Amino acid sequence: MKSANTGFGGPWTEEKLAILKKYLDAYTTALKNKSFRLIYIDAFAGTGEVELTSVDEGKKEFIEGSAKIAMDVDKKPFDEYIFVEKDQDRCIQLNSSKEAYQNKNIQIENEDANDFLQNLQKDWRRYRGVLFLDPFATEVEWATIEKIASYEALDTWILFPTSAIARMLPKKREPDSISPEWANRLNRIYGDESWRDLYSVNPQISLFGDEEQQRPEGIDRLIEIYKTKLTQLFGDRFLEKSRTLKNSKNSALFEFLFCVGNPKGIGPARRIAEHILKNL
Repeated sequence: MKSANTGFGGPWTEEKLAILKKYLDAYTTALKNKSFRLIYIDAFAGTGEVELTSVDEGKKEFIEGSAKIAMDVDKKPFDEYIFVEKDQDRCIQLNSSKEAYQNKNIQIENEDANDFLQNLQKDWRRYRGVLFLDPFATEVEWATIEKIASYEALDTWILFPTSAIARMLPKKREPDSISPEWANRLNRIYGDESWRDLYSVNPQISLFGDEEQQRPEGIDRLIEIYKTKLTQLFGDRFLEKSRTLKNSKNSALFEFLFCVGNPKGIGPARRIAEHILKNL
């Protein structure tokens, strides 16, 4: 769900939202007879709608964003909705859109998503829910992912910004020559300096005494490192199967990743998410 004035959206946006919608429908159906309170959290909530631009005609259209998709789930509505948005103007627009859902328990937080999620206080024995992490760029910190994993209650969809991270990691450069600002950002995303493992000395070049380091072409290794860290953190709760979201030029923009919340729900949650990722 992006702000209407960002001008950012395309077929990959619709693909991402379709996956989320399918999962929310299946999730609430599966838990409709359980005693848990169900919560939906949208950590980068935007305004409530997405602006799409037609590549062929240059036309703009608006579609429902993730917040409205979640509020429209009807088989068993969530008991609580939390929408977090740091930008005040987007929050104002989001507040106005919730008027159509006065029967819903909606909480809008004008706050940094990382701060909010790391300090979220709930009795997680009584709650189960879905968290959608759809950052505008590279805002999601590894400390936030660690905190979410510790709750053992929130099935989490993560939109990992592969394209934005790749732009921070030139193909040929010593890792230490990357700007301190970018290095710090990468450390926060990965939680450590594991991203430096992308770089290695080219054996052909080193024969001539030049020790310049380079990283592999593409984004596969970049995603592999992040997935390894998710596996170490979540164990079987992390689903290896993911979806690469591409733009109209077939360039990868994001990797859509899924982690199960509660260990007791691993089997059903993984089966549902994997089925959707394979078939949608």
